[in-house]
Amino acid sequence: MSLNLIGQEQALARLEAALKTSTAEQTELLLLRRSQAVTRYAHGEIHQNVYQDDVQVGVRVVVNGAVARLTVHSLEPDALARTLAQAVATAKLLQPNPLFKSLPGPQADSTGPAAAPYFYASVAGQLPQTRADAVREIVAAAEGAGFASFGTYKSTVDELAVVNSLGVRAYAPSTTAYLRALFDNGQGTGYADALSRDAGELDAAALGRTAAEKCRLNQNQREIAPGDYAVVLEPDCVADMVRFPVGWGLHARAVQDGYSFMIDKLGQQVTGAQVTLWDDARDPRCRPLAIDYEGQPTQRVNLITNGVAEGVVYDSYTASQEPGKTTTGHAYNPFEYGDASLPANVLMAAGEASISDLVGHLERGLLVTRLHYTHCPDPQRVVATGTTRDGTFLVEDGKIVGAVRNLRFTQSVLELLDTVEELGQAKLCQDWWSQNGMGDINYYVPALRIGRCTFTGVTTF
Repeated sequence: MSLNLIGQEQALARLEAALKTSTAEQTELLLLRRSQAVTRYAHGEIHQNVYQDDVQVGVRVVVNGAVARLTVHSLEPDALARTLAQAVATAKLLQPNPLFKSLPGPQADSTGPAAAPYFYASVAGQLPQTRADAVREIVAAAEGAGFASFGTYKSTVDELAVVNSLGVRAYAPSTTAYLRALFDNGQGTGYADALSRDAGELDAAALGRTAAEKCRLNQNQREIAPGDYAVVLEPDCVADMVRFPVGWGLHARAVQDGYSFMIDKLGQQVTGAQVTLWDDARDPRCRPLAIDYEGQPTQRVNLITNGVAEGVVYDSYTASQEPGKTTTGHAYNPFEYGDASLPANVLMAAGEASISDLVGHLERGLLVTRLHYTHCPDPQRVVATGTTRDGTFLVEDGKIVGAVRNLRFTQSVLELLDTVEELGQAKLCQDWWSQNGMGDINYYVPALRIGRCTFTGVTTF
């Protein structure tokens, strides 16, 4: 991208100068500068290169107990001053919020720095030719196998800065590179993807080989009856399944609003004993980041340990609703979800088994590559529904014996995780929604061999 960062000194200086113009009782300014380069390819050719560089500044003010938020896409002093004045005027028209206590003050960062860098020049300084070279390797793998190829290479640089009138001053840059490949043989498809903070870690040739292998297998699909099957779920599938307890249960707002499966379950078994789940934005296997969207230091939170419900994450607002609680540094992106706290760097205990090892231990069942358009019709029971996609295979006596038509699944994720039989190797990935730009949660999760997954319907493809 050959990007010049705003930088910590200038970003904080501009926000602090604007802060001085506010007449509110409390004021917060949140800067998210996002630069994103996207290369898309189809039928073996690059057809689109897009570059976007956007600045968003979120203004949150407190006036007479009322809270107002406004956003402006500028760091210019006049624009920030106008937005602050509009936010104050808006707050004066609102009723006080009796549940809102205060913006957060500065917290001592007792966890130390992230265990790995969260900013890489391989992304920030990336040229379009670098993405084109990666696409060329993937296309070559597809053409060598006689398949059509489609996909995306997306590189993102973020600068996050927060200042408020209680003394918070925080800044963190970060980078992300995401590459995916979809191959089509005319009957079925094969898929592979990779996500990393460091573009140098993306192996385009390996992705091409994986997508080609899946596509080669995904032909002459047979139709099998809906029902309960033992399954091997690849990590992309597991991320989609874990998304449901994360989004609908493992944060304090869900508990406080009465729709979380965690209500009255702390200290109790909620999944099988093989499942251990936690959130840690500083773990190098995820996408390390030292602060959240309130400028608070991120902390590790144990969510489920050996199947036992252990905790949920908090931002400053939800923490203020419970005696003795403080934020865990999990304020989520307000430009996407408003005021929310979410686990956004989710890790799951893993094993050493490869996907082929897991398949080899499956007497009869299915191997599922990934899922599509997943939803949660029953949040309190954490029921997930969606379809399989881009490679669903029948396994007998530990061997793949053929491809099957995609299936619709409908099942409680907690029940699914209660039948985990073996943990495989893990990878960093995103759920279907985040992959498609509707969220920014990442997961370091393993492939799983599971005793029972309920499929309720067969698709026509």
